[in-house]
Amino acid sequence: METLEIDDLHNLNQSIQKLYTISNFDTFGVNALSIVNRLVPGNLHTFFTCRFGTRQILPTFLPDFHGFTPEMERTIDLHFGEHPIAARMPLTLNGAYKISDFITQPEFHRLEGVYQQFFRHIGSEDLLNIFLPCSHPDDWRKLAQTGATIMGICVDRSTLSFTERDRLVLNLLRPHLAQAYANAQQYQQLKQDFIQIQQSLNHLGSIVVDREGRVRSIAPQAIIWLETYFVKPTSCVQLPDRLWSWVKYQIAGLEQKTDLSRQCLPLRIQKSGRELTIRLVVDRPKQQYLLLLEEQTLSSLTFLSLLGLSQRETEVLALVIRGKDNQAIATELSVYPSTIRKHLENIYSKWGIKSRTEAIAYALNKLGFF
Repeated sequence: METLEIDDLHNLNQSIQKLYTISNFDTFGVNALSIVNRLVPGNLHTFFTCRFGTRQILPTFLPDFHGFTPEMERTIDLHFGEHPIAARMPLTLNGAYKISDFITQPEFHRLEGVYQQFFRHIGSEDLLNIFLPCSHPDDWRKLAQTGATIMGICVDRSTLSFTERDRLVLNLLRPHLAQAYANAQQYQQLKQDFIQIQQSLNHLGSIVVDREGRVRSIAPQAIIWLETYFVKPTSCVQLPDRLWSWVKYQIAGLEQKTDLSRQCLPLRIQKSGRELTIRLVVDRPKQQYLLLLEEQTLSSLTFLSLLGLSQRETEVLALVIRGKDNQAIATELSVYPSTIRKHLENIYSKWGIKSRTEAIAYALNKLGFF
């Protein structure tokens, strides 16, 4: 049974540690190849992904290699099944294998597509390959049926010089390569999720404050909304007095409860046909508070309903503001014109006015439009 020398074990341990420091998923292939190259040198190192359904191979190389020509890439796709390692899946999915494990060098040279049109052009006489992730041969059918994507690393040499030591090193490194790849992929996803969350918070207008009302962070949109809805100009370090008073009142109520994860009722402020909603979230461990601000446009019925009218009177007034006469309003609401006149008389009586024009002016003035 092949064993490793002390120096090999030391280098392998260092390489594994370096693998787990790779956090950039986009450059994982190049970084992984650099580590493999130090352990198992070769003329060419390739990190590749391959989708079972299409058999399309996407290779990544070390910076000193210019890459394959379009003709060579077409050869790989066209003669995929002729490759001695690819042709012997699922066996080769579960370890490090050489081309010379399966065919002799003369047999390799007789492969018109794979060797004559590809390997010969890159000066390769043998190749040592591993697939990622680690797969049991029984998984082969599932991978093939689902069209899954697998990854791999191969080392090419111009001579038949791979040893059992090389195979052992790659087999020992293989599970760590798979885990490091998964870690980098997960890190990228978490990073993307964080960016999306940050963008959402900026869109909502997030503010983080401490127990004294000092602002620890504030989204640019939140500053705009605070300056729009609060009389006192907003400071970048302190909440407006009115808002901080509301926050303290809510905190006092929440502190009487054992479950501070429950959100209190939001604060709603309306101005010029728009409404700012402010929600408070308490972070007890950090003793800080998150304010989430969101602005919405009020519909005509929503803001007219704030003027003390009945639902039907509100509907009638909304249509009056839109310039419709009594007959048109009656038709839209499926009532008699006399009913519309009665609703208007009620509005006039409530507001102490005498005409449609005065009703429109009164409503717009009360809602802050002029």
